[in-house]
This record gives sequence, C-alpha cells and structure tokens, in this order.
Amino acid sequence: MQERSEGTWLEAIALFETVRKGHQAASAQLLSTATEPDIVMLHLLRMLGVYLRGEDKDKLERFVAAARRAGPPPLPGPGARGPLPD
Repeated sequence: MQERSEGTWLEAIALFETVRKGHQAASAQLLSTATEPDIVMLHLLRMLGVYLRGEDKDKLERFVAAARRAGPPPLPGPGARGPLPD
C-alpha cells in the first residue's frame, strides 16, 4: 500500500510542477492518466493548502477578489494540448 501511496504523491508533485509552469493542458492530461486521479487530486489539494498557508493573507484576498471579478479564463480550443512540461 505504501508503494501505491508514494506513486500517487509523486504524480501530485508532477501535476503541481506542470501547473506552476503554466502547462494546464499537460496538467489535465497527467491527471486524466493518473493511476488514481481522485487520490492524486487530494494530494494536490493538500499541497496547495500547505503552500497557501505560507502566503500573505491580503495577497490571497486580493487574488480571490480578482478571480471572482474576472471569471474563468477561456479554455483552449479543440485539440489544443499546449506546451508539454519540461
């Protein structure tokens, strides 16, 4: 069981890295091909929670307010994969 848990944790780290680099299409592909996507997503959310706790509260509040005003960015067109991760 530990080996499987380690694998999903490493997949979550890879997912975090591709999102950080701005490769959303590659990130979506990684998640869709993950061994256990729900566990990988849970690990990713845990990582984000730890990361965000270290950020300035005012900065995060401004970011959330801006995201609410702006709405979601447009999705890539059909067949668009975006740049692959480094």
